[in-house]
Amino acid sequence: MSQSPQLPLHIHPALISWSREDVLQGISDTRERRKLQNRINQRARRTRRRQIAAKATPVDTIYAGVIQADLPLLLRRDQTTPIPQVDFRKLWHVIETYDILFWENEPYIRAFKDFMYTNWLVRAPRPALLHSLVQFNFVRALMANAIVLGITASQLGDAGISHFYAVRPLSPGIASKVDELPSGLQPTELQRQTLHHPWFDLLPLPQMRDNLFRHGIEDLDEDGLCCAMGGFGDYKDSGFIIWGNSWDASSWEVTEDFVWSSWGWIINGCWELRQSTNNWRAKRGEPPLFLPYAEVNGANYES
Repeated sequence: MSQSPQLPLHIHPALISWSREDVLQGISDTRERRKLQNRINQRARRTRRRQIAAKATPVDTIYAGVIQADLPLLLRRDQTTPIPQVDFRKLWHVIETYDILFWENEPYIRAFKDFMYTNWLVRAPRPALLHSLVQFNFVRALMANAIVLGITASQLGDAGISHFYAVRPLSPGIASKVDELPSGLQPTELQRQTLHHPWFDLLPLPQMRDNLFRHGIEDLDEDGLCCAMGGFGDYKDSGFIIWGNSWDASSWEVTEDFVWSSWGWIINGCWELRQSTNNWRAKRGEPPLFLPYAEVNGANYES
């Protein structure tokens, strides 16, 4: 079985040593401190709503045909092939809540990957699971980038604050570690200046991150954005497809539905992503999605 690509490096979780309390101490303006606390409370409420909605979803009914499905007969006959045991109910709970950045979900994600790979080996693809595979690749990409950045599960909680937020100048030692990160994950100047949740740091497209920060994240529908990017909920035909290393923009492809959705503006100026998308489409014999220098949501294209 193929091995997962080796991470380029592993940054210790204490990449930057200050905590949320340090950040709060660094904000002298009472209004800004209150705004930060309100943002944390809002994120916590959204998380609770997601979890309640997921529990109310009859996943065992909706996906009964998939959950009850066994490995192909060919696999059952081959006693030398290990059969991955997959708890599909847990898998879909993880998907539907997109509670993706907690390490306890890694065994389920790994089991799903092994299950799909084994089916591919015996030429027995599961079309019903293809969309879930795309979703899980997105999940794994964010998890891998969290590992590269040394971000722990607790730091990705509702009260999380990015370590890149420059409360104070970085020490030379820490600055050198940041410079060793893959280029797509290195923080931009705007990223350093903007108070934000660490999940924004997991997107390996600096221009996209800056687009979000310039737009303003105070009232940003983070749940809607996450759903659209991962193809969750009402965005089944939308999202991003990851074909290789999670930290490499050339491994990412954006779907046409996402480009023309209300979120299409976040990829404005992301030329590497556009070129990568065209390249992956070409491998499938599909026409390019982007023309050179095309503005995503405009009608004025340059050849």
